[in-house]
Amino acid sequence: MKVTGCLKLAYRFYGFLTLSGGATVGLGVWSQMKSETPDLFKKLDVASLTTIMSMGGPMLIALGCVHALMGVVGCLGTLKKKRWMLLVFFVIVLIIFILQVTMAVFILLPNSVKEKSLSGLESKLVTSLQENYHKNNSIARIWNETMTKLKCCGYKGYDDFTNSTFVKTKSLYPTQCCGQDSTCGKDEATKEKVRGCIHMLLNVNLPISGALSFLIGILEIVALVVSLKVYHYLGHI
Repeated sequence: MKVTGCLKLAYRFYGFLTLSGGATVGLGVWSQMKSETPDLFKKLDVASLTTIMSMGGPMLIALGCVHALMGVVGCLGTLKKKRWMLLVFFVIVLIIFILQVTMAVFILLPNSVKEKSLSGLESKLVTSLQENYHKNNSIARIWNETMTKLKCCGYKGYDDFTNSTFVKTKSLYPTQCCGQDSTCGKDEATKEKVRGCIHMLLNVNLPISGALSFLIGILEIVALVVSLKVYHYLGHI
């Protein structure tokens, strides 16, 4: 039987889905290599935020692999005219789409809500900062590297240092809290208003993940529609 124009279009789409899956895997590998999840969270064993901030690369790799595999399944199902394969394709892609929508809901929540859900993390990090920053140890070094890399100050801002041993001893704040000025007193820190590291992480990393999620979601909706159309078509030939 001659392959119809409808099935030809389906082949091309599934081929595109497979290729886009491979591209997503490549993007995930690149993202993992360039990951900027601060070592501070790993050092303090803060599993919740470390997982959130480092899951982008592995998620893209897993998602790309599934999309590539589903592209092959859809193509074979259409080529061999196996409706059950198209049904498997539809169910798996639908599950992935629902999971992405769930993640997107979290990403779209106001930062105040996200921060509230991480209140236990805030207490642990601020306590660590106030007790250890004045010491020449690994935690102080990691705090400095994190603040320099993200151009941030403390967890939520310079005030996290106000009751720290470092400020009480030196009457100065870290230079990162004043835009790298050599001398950083409270007046300078108040004037500069350098944002906290949690704000930078939530405003930079998560929106990028949300944009990617949106684009992939559109592709998945098209995939669901195509699979249903082909499934219905094969049932009438």
